[in-house]
Amino acid sequence: MKNNKIWLITGASQGLGLATVKYLLSRQQTVIATTRNADAFDSTVRTNPLLEVISLDLTIETAVKDAVANIAAKYGGIDMLINNAGYGFAGAIEEATEDEVAKVMAVNLEASMRMTRNVLPVMRKAGRGHIINLSSIQGLASTPGFGIYNAAKYAVEGFSEALYHEVKELGIKVTIIEPGAFRTNFLDSSLAVAQTTIADYEATAGNFKNVLKANNGIQPGDPDKAAKVIVEVTNMDDPPLRLLLGADAYKRAIKKLGDVEAEIERMKTITLSTGFNNN
Repeated sequence: MKNNKIWLITGASQGLGLATVKYLLSRQQTVIATTRNADAFDSTVRTNPLLEVISLDLTIETAVKDAVANIAAKYGGIDMLINNAGYGFAGAIEEATEDEVAKVMAVNLEASMRMTRNVLPVMRKAGRGHIINLSSIQGLASTPGFGIYNAAKYAVEGFSEALYHEVKELGIKVTIIEPGAFRTNFLDSSLAVAQTTIADYEATAGNFKNVLKANNGIQPGDPDKAAKVIVEVTNMDDPPLRLLLGADAYKRAIKKLGDVEAEIERMKTITLSTGFNNN
């Protein structure tokens, strides 16, 4: 990369977040990484002089606001924001408790929105910036047993698409990353499971939980390659609003789009029948 930029990355202590931090540092970029516990951050990476690791609770508005203000003041701005913090949640919709749902939304959706709202004034003042929001193929195509996580990621897609149109004339770019299955700890320490189990869902949500366990450690996606792509997309003159990562994500997206189009056409007569008769 030709120029040093200031990168702010949330949830950067593991998975795609950590892989992205490492790639950026190899490219001589300045990185501010947020995590729940900075002391537990990989010590071999933390010694890099281009990296600052800060403890930050993304669910607290004042904490996020103060952190962004301090970063902008110290580094003279924030060029790139990667909203990566999140975790999976497996369980049928009925199995999820109110508290479990709230926690999934707080980290996967609200934290990204909160960080985005607080960084935007910095980027607007500079007249430039790029916000990258980590969604998932699960934000485009749902899976029985992943419905709560689907809901959070669909919402990330929704606000990110609106944001794209709101800020594109202000010099700020927005990209949604939609990974498939990558060989990180997502199916291990970054996956929560509903505490309640209902036998009637064994063939759907229950089976999905078993599939997740079986796939842990053998996911087809390479996180180091994903990190490189995530960073390099910011060098594009016309970066995409959405970027799928992985052959599995591509196949599921194409199938979903085809299914939606087919259903729309199947119901076309009924759809068009609901307008006023102007004859």
